[in-house]
Amino acid sequence: MTNTTKYFVWLSLALGTSNPKQKRVFELYDSIVDFYNGGIYEWRLSGIFTEKELTLLSNTKLSDAQNIIGKCKLLNHTVICFDDELYPQKLYNIYDPPCVLYVWGNMPNLDNVLSIAMVGTRNATQYGVMTSHVLSASLSKLGVVIVSGGALGIDSASHIGTLEANGTTVCVLGCGINYRYLMSNASLRKNIASSGAVISEYPPDTQSFPSNFPVRNRIISGLCDGVVVVEADEKSGSLITVKHALEQGREVFAVMGNINSRYSSGTNKMIKDGATPVTSYIDIIEAFERYQIVPDKQQTIELCGQNNAQLNKEPVSHKDDVELSDTVLKIYHCIGNTPIHIDEIVLKTNLPVSKILQSLTELELLGLISCQQGRLYKLA
Repeated sequence: MTNTTKYFVWLSLALGTSNPKQKRVFELYDSIVDFYNGGIYEWRLSGIFTEKELTLLSNTKLSDAQNIIGKCKLLNHTVICFDDELYPQKLYNIYDPPCVLYVWGNMPNLDNVLSIAMVGTRNATQYGVMTSHVLSASLSKLGVVIVSGGALGIDSASHIGTLEANGTTVCVLGCGINYRYLMSNASLRKNIASSGAVISEYPPDTQSFPSNFPVRNRIISGLCDGVVVVEADEKSGSLITVKHALEQGREVFAVMGNINSRYSSGTNKMIKDGATPVTSYIDIIEAFERYQIVPDKQQTIELCGQNNAQLNKEPVSHKDDVELSDTVLKIYHCIGNTPIHIDEIVLKTNLPVSKILQSLTELELLGLISCQQGRLYKLA
């Protein structure tokens, strides 16, 4: 944090998210402090604000910004602003960068390394989960930073693959970092912060309103050189990230998928529309020659070989010769060969979480299911 941090927080509170005038203020004035001290007369003379924005600037208190900074100190979160050397130039160069980033962990130097966003559906298939995991791990082993949104499905698999490869990953949230969003992934976010960063443009305690996430997606693409979509249907929110990426001049990649799968319809259409098809992490590396990354082809063979071996296994079926209560049986038949998150089990069964957790433990002890990182369950 710098001496000007509270003024940038004040500006972000007044003008709101995804407002390009935050950047215009920074470029027009020698100091954000001078802008603040100019008052409404100076703000009106600048000619860049609407009457509504002038009112918001006048009514927003600097003390509110100071309170937010105090909360961040208690949470051990860092506040990075436009004038901070840690602020990524990649992100600053987009049309509407946030003038404030709240950070848990250590913000990697994204301007000097290749950074790739991995996005896709929350309802990922086994193919999507494994592909995300393998691609992220392969890229991470070469020093590539993986950026994603911390959601279920493709996001979680990408973060986990990176962490298991001892790589660096950044999770961009659409709420305050400390807000109780998707608590089943709380341990994953903690692991991300220990070696990379969990970040947000939203102050502490901001709720995860649905409207926050499309706005958040411009940051995911803005932090990166390219965006990879692993699985997505034709109305997926991931395609909003792609739209931002194209507007920002980023490379766009799509993983080829089963033509009969709903969750490959969006990615296959992207390829028809000109996205670079991905069959290996090398397809991504080769698009960024300026970073002079030399692919380890042996690594690719080993990872893909492991992937294919798992995909070609005979599917496991539910066992009929076990005695289970009606509740446990109902949960057992919700679980298949494709990993399913506990939140989806709750939605499918409409049972209390306490009963579901008890039943899952029983099924694990009986060797009928296995639990994977990220609270995902599949048949054993």
